[in-house]
Amino acid sequence: MINAKGGRKLKGVIFCGEKGSSLNPITYSIPKQLIPIGNKPILVYTIELLLKSGINELAILVNEFNKPIFERVLRYYFKEDFYYIIQPEPKGIAYSLLFAEKFIKEEKFIMVLGDNFFDFDLESFIKKFDDEETSCKILLKEVEKPERFQVAYIGDERIIDLEDRPKMAFSNWAVIGLYAFNKDIFKACKEIKPSNGDKYQLIDAIKWLLQNGYTVEYDKLKGRWREISSPTDLIEQNIDILHSIEENIMGEIIDSYSSGKVVLGEGSVIYNSTLRGPVVIGESTTIKNSYIGPYTSIGNRVIVEKSNLENSIILDGCNIWGVENPIDSSIIGEGSIIMGKKEMKKTTKIIVGRNSKIYLSI
Repeated sequence: MINAKGGRKLKGVIFCGEKGSSLNPITYSIPKQLIPIGNKPILVYTIELLLKSGINELAILVNEFNKPIFERVLRYYFKEDFYYIIQPEPKGIAYSLLFAEKFIKEEKFIMVLGDNFFDFDLESFIKKFDDEETSCKILLKEVEKPERFQVAYIGDERIIDLEDRPKMAFSNWAVIGLYAFNKDIFKACKEIKPSNGDKYQLIDAIKWLLQNGYTVEYDKLKGRWREISSPTDLIEQNIDILHSIEENIMGEIIDSYSSGKVVLGEGSVIYNSTLRGPVVIGESTTIKNSYIGPYTSIGNRVIVEKSNLENSIILDGCNIWGVENPIDSSIIGEGSIIMGKKEMKKTTKIIVGRNSKIYLSI
């Protein structure tokens, strides 16, 4: 199978099936992979990278509950039709990957974890793998706290061993969430036993290949990568994305001061406010008598009045009014209402759902 650039085309699989709790309560209403960064879902950046690199047969591993929202959101951004694979039970990535075997058949493919962000030369990585007689190729990145990640041990320029989140790591090389495989990975996934809470781990399948004479190669990542596993990761990735935005003002800025790069969507209006970019503001949003500071992403149909925001992510449909103390380094879920109220008695009134997080300055 040949792609438009003249090389052999590989299929792609993006893993978005299992539920995590690290980003609750945001992820009660939206899968982690669809949380917007710079007003665009994390997963969209990944798909754009795959398509740009010559992969246009793409399967997305989802569960039966989140499939409709993935279809709806991705239909807005792409004309391509993606193949959705339902993962029936959350038993680990290696278990889920077996449901993609019918889609892959016997071809080589790229697998990506959907909650990872990448910016590197994927096309070259694909070409090198396609030219090699290799069962598996992994990407490694040197990190400061390897105990947070799966770790690779290297000797004589080859993989010696792999370890999952060791208590004490003797290597700084983290295995990051993009892999190249041939059909041998399916045999490995069928051979391993569950571990770590009855889950079939992908790293165990790769270790099985390594221990049974199959070739496992690696590349050291020279580009950017971040695993989105906490609110801090979201805020930091939002900063990185906004660093490189191009100014595009389609709405109106009236009696306001603007500096730095600003993206303002259609139907949005800024009245008597200050914008300090980089800032991204979606469509049909109204901002009045407010300060919007750097590295803030504001979604569609948001109302902000008499409030101060900076370094935050505000999802669609929020209403923020009268919050004079800065809202900083925050993530505000879709449809949230935040109101400040001047009263004789200083009180804090809170109505929140399960697993909400509130930080109050005292």
